[in-house]
Amino acid sequence: MAGPDESWARGVGPGDDAASSSSSSGGASTSRAAPAAGEAEEGASPDSLRNTESNIRRLEDTIKHCAARHKYLARTKSPSDGEKVRWYFCKLPLADKVLSSSVPRTEIVGKGDYFRLSERDSLALEASFLEREEELVAYWWREYAQCSEGPRGSLVESDDSEYLYKVEEERVGVPVKGGLYEVDLMRRHCFPVYWNGENRRVLRGHWFARKGGLDWLPLREDVSEQLELAYNCQVWHRRKFQPSGLFAARVDLQGSTPDLHALFTGEDDTWEAWLVFDTGPKLGSNTIKLRRGFPGSDPIKPSQDELRQQKEEEMDDYCSQVPVGHLVFMVHGIGQRLEKANLVDDVVDFRRVTANLAERYLTSYQRSTQRVLFIPCQWRKGLKLSGEHTVEKLTLDGVKGLRVALGATVHDVLYYMSPIYCQHIIDSVSNQLNKLYMKFLKRNPGYSGKVSLYGHSLGSVLSYDILCHQESLCAPFPTEYLKMECASDRSQGAKSTNEVAVHDSATEDQDTSTLRHSFADSVNGVIDEDSTRTDTSHMDGILPSCVLENSPNNNDTVVSSVAVDAEQNDEENKVENYQTTYTEKGTTSAEGSSISRSAEEVHEEALGKDKLIVSLEEEVKHLKARLEQLEQQNHLVTESISGVEGHEGKSANHATNSGKLFTAQGSTNQSYSPQIRYTKLNFKVDTFFAVGSPLGVFLSLRNVRIGIGKGQDYWQDANIIEEMPCCRQMFNIFHPFDPVAYRVEPLVCEDYLKKRPVIVPYHRGGKRIHVGVQEFKEDIAVRSQAIAHQLKSLKVKAVAAMLALSRNETEEDGESANEKDRSYGSIMMERLTGSPEGRIDHVLQEKTFQHSYLSALGAHTNYWRDHDTALFILRHLYRDIPEEPPIKH
Repeated sequence: MAGPDESWARGVGPGDDAASSSSSSGGASTSRAAPAAGEAEEGASPDSLRNTESNIRRLEDTIKHCAARHKYLARTKSPSDGEKVRWYFCKLPLADKVLSSSVPRTEIVGKGDYFRLSERDSLALEASFLEREEELVAYWWREYAQCSEGPRGSLVESDDSEYLYKVEEERVGVPVKGGLYEVDLMRRHCFPVYWNGENRRVLRGHWFARKGGLDWLPLREDVSEQLELAYNCQVWHRRKFQPSGLFAARVDLQGSTPDLHALFTGEDDTWEAWLVFDTGPKLGSNTIKLRRGFPGSDPIKPSQDELRQQKEEEMDDYCSQVPVGHLVFMVHGIGQRLEKANLVDDVVDFRRVTANLAERYLTSYQRSTQRVLFIPCQWRKGLKLSGEHTVEKLTLDGVKGLRVALGATVHDVLYYMSPIYCQHIIDSVSNQLNKLYMKFLKRNPGYSGKVSLYGHSLGSVLSYDILCHQESLCAPFPTEYLKMECASDRSQGAKSTNEVAVHDSATEDQDTSTLRHSFADSVNGVIDEDSTRTDTSHMDGILPSCVLENSPNNNDTVVSSVAVDAEQNDEENKVENYQTTYTEKGTTSAEGSSISRSAEEVHEEALGKDKLIVSLEEEVKHLKARLEQLEQQNHLVTESISGVEGHEGKSANHATNSGKLFTAQGSTNQSYSPQIRYTKLNFKVDTFFAVGSPLGVFLSLRNVRIGIGKGQDYWQDANIIEEMPCCRQMFNIFHPFDPVAYRVEPLVCEDYLKKRPVIVPYHRGGKRIHVGVQEFKEDIAVRSQAIAHQLKSLKVKAVAAMLALSRNETEEDGESANEKDRSYGSIMMERLTGSPEGRIDHVLQEKTFQHSYLSALGAHTNYWRDHDTALFILRHLYRDIPEEPPIKH
């Protein structure tokens, strides 16, 4: 795992970084003391913020004609005199509420503690600094005074400290390092743009010291200002003999080291200076050589550290010149709550790998045409779930470390499978993606490049679910699919039983059936009017439909379509069963006396044929009106609940069947199907990379296939649900020993179940030896089976041809044999890959003599540093850019 020091030491390349790079003076940081800088920054055009050759010349011209720049020009011809100013940033971040002026504590920065910004970034910072030099220097000295020890030896607390070091989400500064970071010149902070990170100290170096080694290191600003004052006064003209015997001018300096001073020697055009830490008898180990201005090219052979520094500067300059053409958001999976886990460091490793590979495998034209920006999406870092605190209380003390590790990794999967926390996780990912994209657009207005998603582990499942619901932003909770399927099967069984009962009752003639409906209404009227004479249990047994209709709260109650349909069927079945029983067996209990009397009255009325017809017609009209009312309520509730298309409509039907089942069993509680609402992304996704992904097993458990909702006949399963992610292309990259990864292609086309995944090429060329041998053996076996199958099919075709000749059907059979209809699955594969021969599953090559079980855990976490994965993605992102520029005719 990369530490904070390493993450700043690595270069940025075509697989890298962000917005436009160093800006002009308009890119000065916003602050309370300088609102004009922020206003100027807003008015700057995107092209003016890029470090192109023209902009660099403009910056140099700005610095050259700046009034504040004249005092930094060289006044002598001494080799120790220069005029180049370079800016540095610290490796380690500042602690909370620590002022920048308190770092570093020594007059000379430690070797390796600071990194040098590139020449272009330094030009942009210097141009912005010189425009407000007096203001910025005064603020820095005031802050430095707060860090100094007072009479009581304590730090002076400032009233502004709370305001100055608040987390400002939208602050804007001078972009550096390709735009991934920005510099607040007022507070001398360098902060990341696209993720939450600590502020790092920046230092303006114009006086340097060579301490021991060959590298020139910058001095702290307070010492540099004192040396600059002595230089402007040309103190070497006032030389005298020092206790060490040197004929030099002594300048006492105020610093953190007692008795710190500098010695100047030389003539008018030649001078030298040393920094002395004590008053020894002669110049010794505590005397350090000084120079003014950054040395351009040192004749001495540079050290390894200097070579690495120069390499990183070249990368930063490259990123500042080439515009971003492809934006990739990196969505992490489980494990980000672990102490040593850091997505930012993982993405830095991925940038470093892609930058090195781009120099080797991409042409100069490709690299100069566009660069790729990889931005981490930290959706878990700021997400607080209420159940986490409770789980911590329930955790046992035994094997505490293992339990903590499991809680920080596996529990994220359980949270996502919970209908309570699934919505929070989806919202966190979607909002973070939109937030990062809007930050990028703010710094790159008018961006017209592509955007892709890289999802690792659980992050690939989250990204897939979000992409599948960009058209319909609402869907049932994923695991509800399982309940819907079971409920659908049981409801179909209940439906078949009801159909048998309806078939038996349908044998009676139509007049008898109509009479029974009228008879049921009469019975209900008697019971409603004379309820005191009817037993309560008897009323429950024959619940009338008119009771529901005449209920005073019926119109004020929102009834779901599930409950309405189930209640209606239940009432009709009960009334029908009661009528059948009464007609065939008569009244056998004392409780049926009132019903018996009502039947006699109905029978007498039936003697009048005209009256009976009128009564039946009115009853039919009444029932039709009631049926239309129930159907209208059913339609309105269905539209308000579902509101989705395709497979979600099928999900709603499953939920309806499930609700009917529960109501039919006599339960008064209505079924609840939690709905997940998805956020619309502000960008279209070009390519979706699922890396080390368990997506296949998630979709299998949900009974989901990848399609457009027309594959029930193809999969021969009416209960399947189909989804299609909203992206132009999809890749599933995995290591063969990764225990978390699964295939995806068999869920798109069942023909690919027997086809092995595509092997990702080895980054050093071709395939590894053992992989090639194994593939050769498998190819021989497959080809032998194919030859045997072809011979067998030729025999069948020969026999069919002979029969066709005898029947004069050769032409028709030939035409039918040439027609090959593509399967539904193959069409979906082409739609998801963009090519008829496209593939989704891509497997990495395991190393020679690599043990499968010992390499399992590392295989799942090593994708960030894997060269084969990085080169595969890099080549795909540059696929549309030719290797050489087009020839102009």
